[in-house]
Amino acid sequence: MPFIEIKGVSYVYPLREGVSLKAVKNLSLSIEAGEFVALTGMNGSGKSTLAKLLNGLFKPTEGEILIDGVSTANEERIFDIRRRVGMVFQNPDNQTVATLIEDDVAFGPENLGLPRDEIIKRVNFALQAVGMSEYRKRDAAKLSGGQKQRVAIAGVLAMRPDVLILDEATSMLDPAGREEVMGVVRKLVEQGITVINITHNMEEAALAKRVVVLRKGRLAIDGTPSQVFSSSLFESCGLTLPPAAALAKELKDSGIDVGTVTTEESFAEGICKLLR
Repeated sequence: MPFIEIKGVSYVYPLREGVSLKAVKNLSLSIEAGEFVALTGMNGSGKSTLAKLLNGLFKPTEGEILIDGVSTANEERIFDIRRRVGMVFQNPDNQTVATLIEDDVAFGPENLGLPRDEIIKRVNFALQAVGMSEYRKRDAAKLSGGQKQRVAIAGVLAMRPDVLILDEATSMLDPAGREEVMGVVRKLVEQGITVINITHNMEEAALAKRVVVLRKGRLAIDGTPSQVFSSSLFESCGLTLPPAAALAKELKDSGIDVGTVTTEESFAEGICKLLR
């Protein structure tokens, strides 16, 4: 059984009396434990709404979401669901609750009422996982954007989630900060954590094993990066190919086929193969 099951889910925002907005429409999708999924689509496609539905912050207007067999509508299990499905949001400053980094990471476990020894163990684990152990006594306000977001991820990891959702977590970062965060994400996937990366950045999407594209609240494309980037529906979803894939497409149209390209690395491999 898939770890996450989304069954015919719709979600409606009530805007004002007699007026509503259907952000997610009859969506069905399943995600296996340990998968690395990029969730993308234009603004208003329903990505962030879906993230909040998965975490139990929103309840489906129609349909059902199961996390390891437990419905997100089950009020008695909602805190367990939110612990198992952790979220990191766009602005790292909005997720900081303490001055010292180690205190910030300890905030979640402390609120679970865990013993002090267990809290220390979790803080050590989380900071090591994101490469921030040496900064534990630093003031969070003095960190770079990428470092702050890594601390935000550590705060979620200290809760020992099964699923990590990144909701546009790199959109406010410079390229160096983005690379820091994605490096952490790749390590977490190797450790077996399920990662759902909500992003507009197709270079990030290309790093995932699976790309899910939403369009106007519905599932538009679902497949590997190469399948999604080559889909006839891709451009109609308002998306732009990552630079390496776009260049490979132009070369192919000119009669030079460098093979399947999703990243700069695969583009370089294709060029080297042709030269040989």
